[in-house]
Amino acid sequence: MDPTMPTIEGIEADLEMNDAPAYVEPPARIAARFYRRSSSRRRSSANSSRRSSLSSIHSHSSVLSSHGGPHSTHIAQHLRRASIIESRKARLADRAAHAEQVRLRAAAAKAAQRVSYSEEKTLAAQAAREKLLADIAARCEEEVRRAKKIAEETREKRAAEMARLKEEMAEKYAEADRRRTVYQQGVRRPRTTSLAAVEEKKVAPAALKRSDRVYAAKVIQRSWRRHRKREILANFSALELNLTRARTITFEELTRFISEQRTTAATTSVLKYLGVIDADQGTTGTVRVFLSGYLIAAHPVQAFSHGGSQPQEQTVLTKAESLVHIFEACIKILISGSPTASLQSGKDALSFALNDFISTFHAWKSQDLGVLVDIMVSSFVNLDLILQATKNDHDGHVAEDYLDAVRQEQVKLLARLKRLAGPEEALSRVRVAVRKARKQRASEMRQQGVKQVPRGSTPVSRDGATPSGALMTPPSTPQPAQQGVDAKSPVFADSLSRIMTVLPSNREIAHEMLINGSFEVQQRPWTNAHKGFVDLLRTSMRNSMQSGSNAATTRWTHAMAVLIREKLMNLISPRHPLYERVDGLLDPQLIAQQSRNGMFSYESFFATIAGLISQICSPGRDELVRSFATNTSDDIIDRLFQLINIVDLMTLDHINFQFRLASQAVLEHGHEHEMASFERDLDQGLHTLERTKRWWADAKLVITGQNPSGNAIYARGLSELVLRNSHLSSSDLPETLHLDSVRLLKLRARAFQMIAVSSILLTTKIRLRRNRESLWTKDADRLMSLDLVTVDPSRVVSLVETSHMMPEATKEGLSNFVGRVLPAAVAAAKNASAAEQTGEDAVHGHSTDVPAEISTGDVFSEQIACFLLKSLREHVFARLAASGTAERVRTTTSAAEVLARAGMPEFLAEVNRLVDSLDKIRSVDLKSHEKWYDLLSAEAA
Repeated sequence: MDPTMPTIEGIEADLEMNDAPAYVEPPARIAARFYRRSSSRRRSSANSSRRSSLSSIHSHSSVLSSHGGPHSTHIAQHLRRASIIESRKARLADRAAHAEQVRLRAAAAKAAQRVSYSEEKTLAAQAAREKLLADIAARCEEEVRRAKKIAEETREKRAAEMARLKEEMAEKYAEADRRRTVYQQGVRRPRTTSLAAVEEKKVAPAALKRSDRVYAAKVIQRSWRRHRKREILANFSALELNLTRARTITFEELTRFISEQRTTAATTSVLKYLGVIDADQGTTGTVRVFLSGYLIAAHPVQAFSHGGSQPQEQTVLTKAESLVHIFEACIKILISGSPTASLQSGKDALSFALNDFISTFHAWKSQDLGVLVDIMVSSFVNLDLILQATKNDHDGHVAEDYLDAVRQEQVKLLARLKRLAGPEEALSRVRVAVRKARKQRASEMRQQGVKQVPRGSTPVSRDGATPSGALMTPPSTPQPAQQGVDAKSPVFADSLSRIMTVLPSNREIAHEMLINGSFEVQQRPWTNAHKGFVDLLRTSMRNSMQSGSNAATTRWTHAMAVLIREKLMNLISPRHPLYERVDGLLDPQLIAQQSRNGMFSYESFFATIAGLISQICSPGRDELVRSFATNTSDDIIDRLFQLINIVDLMTLDHINFQFRLASQAVLEHGHEHEMASFERDLDQGLHTLERTKRWWADAKLVITGQNPSGNAIYARGLSELVLRNSHLSSSDLPETLHLDSVRLLKLRARAFQMIAVSSILLTTKIRLRRNRESLWTKDADRLMSLDLVTVDPSRVVSLVETSHMMPEATKEGLSNFVGRVLPAAVAAAKNASAAEQTGEDAVHGHSTDVPAEISTGDVFSEQIACFLLKSLREHVFARLAASGTAERVRTTTSAAEVLARAGMPEFLAEVNRLVDSLDKIRSVDLKSHEKWYDLLSAEAA
C-alpha cells in the first residue's frame, strides 16, 4: 500500500478537529472566490464528480433559493466538505478491501508454492534415499556372496587339510603299530643297568651266560620255526608250481597235478604258514579254490564255459592272475629272507586277494553251474531225441549204431548232473525236459507228417554189404489224415499268440531297469497294422465257426487250448496244487478229440477256466476275472479274446514280479550285459563309432577353454543333443545312446514345449507391463497339459485370457506370436511321437527299423524363444558339468534365481526333472560304454 495515501484514522482525526459548534465567516473577497460562477460549464462525472453528489445538489439548490448569503455559504461549504469526506472514505474503504484481497491472494499463492516445493523436495529426497539404499544393498549382497564363497573355499581347504592330516596320522600310527609288532616279535635282552664303556670291558664272560629256561625255550622254538619254514618251502619248491610252468603243460595235466594229494598238502602248509587260512578249520575247499586260480590263469579258454569272453569270466580271470602273482611274490620273499615288514605287507595283500578271488569264484560258479546244468540237461534231451528218432529204424541199423553210445553218454551226463545239482533235482529236471521234448517232437511230427529219421553213419546189411536200395528209398509222403485235425494247426496257434503283448529284448529290459529301477512291462498300445490283424483274425474265427465246419472249429479250439495251456503252465510251478488240474483240463489232445466228437462245451470251459485263473491271478485282476465269469452275454469269439487278454495280463504280472525279484541283480550287473552286447554288435559290424566320434568332437569344439575334462565334454554333448536349436535327426544320435533315442526325443519335445509356454507367458507379461519374475504357475500348468499335436493357437490365447484380461490389440499381437512360436514345439512333439510309433511297429513286426523323421521344423525363430532355449541349455550344462559336491549344490540351489532372471520362474520343477533324467542317462551310459569313451578321449587328446 502507498505510504502517502491518507489513512482512515487520519481522516477521522481531521473530521473531529473540524467539527466545531460555530463557524467563522470568511472575508468577502474570499467568499466571492468560493461563490464565483464560471462561464464554462464543467463536464459531469458519473462516478466520482463532486457536483453530482447529494451535497452539491443541495448546496446548489440552496444558493439558488436563498440568492446567496454568508450563512448559506457556510452551510454549503460544510455539506460539500462532508460529501467529499464521505466519498473519500468510501474510496479508501474500497481500496483497503481491494488491498486486503490482494494481500490474501498473495499470501495464499505464496503458501501454496511453498507447500508444493516442499513436497517435490520430499519426493526427490525419498527417491534418492531409496536409490542409495538399493546401491548399498547390492554392494552388501555382493560382499556377502563373496564372503560366503571365500568362507566355503576356506572351509573346503580346511576339510581337505584335516583329511590329509588324519591320513598322515593314520599312516604314522600304522607304522608305529607295525614297528611295535616287529619289536615285540624279536628277541630282546633283559633290561639291565647300563655300564660305562670301561666297566663293560672288565665284566667277566661268566656274567653273560644265561641259564633261564624261558630263554632256552624261545631259542628252541625259534630253531624249530626256522626248520619248519625250510621244510615247508622245500616241499612246495619240489612241486615246481608256478604260472610259467602251468602254462607250458596241458589243461588235463595241470588238472591232475593240482588234484594230487601232495600238491594239496604242500599248498595247505604254505598258506597256513603265511597266515592266510586258519590252522584249526577245514581248509580243503579253500585250497582247491586257490589252486583253481592257477588253472584259470594258465588255461582260461578251457576253464571257462564261454572261453573267458563273458564279463564275469574276465573278472575271475583278472583276480586269479592277481592272486597268483601276489602268492609267488610272497614265496620269493620267504626264500630270500627279506625283512619282516615286506613279508607282513605281502601277507595282508595275499589274504585280501584270496578272499576277493574266492567270493568272485563262488559267484561265477553259482551262475556258471546253472548254465552248465542247463547245457547238460539239453545234451541229455538231444541224446534222447536221437534215440526216439532212430528206435524204429531197423532196416538201416541206426538203432544198433546209436543205442550203446547214447546210453553211455546219458549215464555219464546223469552222474555229473547228480554231482552238480543233486540227485533229486537232477532227476526231476531230466524227466521234465525229456517229457516236454518228446511231446514237442510228437507235435512237430504230426504237423509235418514226415518222419525226420537220421540215417546211419555206416549202415550195413546182414550179409555185410551196403544195401543199394536203402539210400535210394524216397521219404514217405504225408497222408491226408495227418494234415487234418491231428495236425494241431501251428498256423492258428501262432496267429493267436501274436495278439499277446510282445516283450522287449533282454537288452532293452536291462537298460530300462538301469534307468528306472521300478520298470514294469505294460500292455503296449496296438498299432494300426496290429489292430487290422486282430480284427481280421476275429472275423476269420467267427466265419469259420459259423460256417458249421467241424474241422475248422476243431483247429481253432485246439490252437486256443495250446496257447492258453502254454501261458498258464508258465505261471505255476510243478509243485503248485493246481498244476495237475490245469495240465489235465487243458490237454490239447483231449480238447481236440472232444471238439471232433461235438462234445466240447465252451460255456463249461469258460466257467472252469475262470475258476482256475481266479485262484492264481494277482489281487488286482480279481475284478476283471469276476467280470469275465459273470458276463455270458457275449458270443464265443469275444469271450475267447477276453480270456486271452486276461491270460496276457496275468503273464505280464508274473513277468513284472520276476523283474522285481531280479532288479537288484540287474542293477549290479546290467551294465556288463550292455557292454558285452554293444561290443558284439561292434565286432559283427552292425554299427560303428563314427557318429559317436563326430558327436564327441563337436561337443569339444563348443566348450571354451583349454583342456576340458571328459565329464564337461559329455555334459556339453548331451545338453546340446537335447536342447540345441537345430533339427535333431537319427544320424545325430551317437551309437552309445541308441537305446535312449526315443527317450531323448521325448525330453527334447518336453523341453521345447516348456520353452514355447514360457515364451508365451513372458510375452504376455511384457505386453501387460507385469513383472517378468512374477509366478504364473496355474497358467503354465494349464498350457503344459495341452496336447501340442492337436491344440489350436486360439485355445492357448483363450487360456491365458481367462486369468489375465487384455485389450484386443494385445490379444491380437499375442495370437500372432503364438502362431510363430508354437510350430517348433509341435514339430518336436511329432518327431518324438513318430519315433515311438515306429519303434512299436518294429517290435510288433520283429524288425529293427530306424525311427522315421516326420518333420524338420523343430527350430525356434523368435528371439525370445531362442534366448530362453539358450539360457536353459547353459543352465542344464552347468548342472551336469558340476564336478565337486559344493559346485553341484551351488548350481542346484541357484536354479530358481537363474530361471527367474531368464523369465521362466514357473518351470523350476520341470527343469529339475529334465536334469535328473539326463543325469540318469549319463550315469548308465558312462557305466556301460566307459571303455569306448576313454578311447575317444585318448584319440582326441
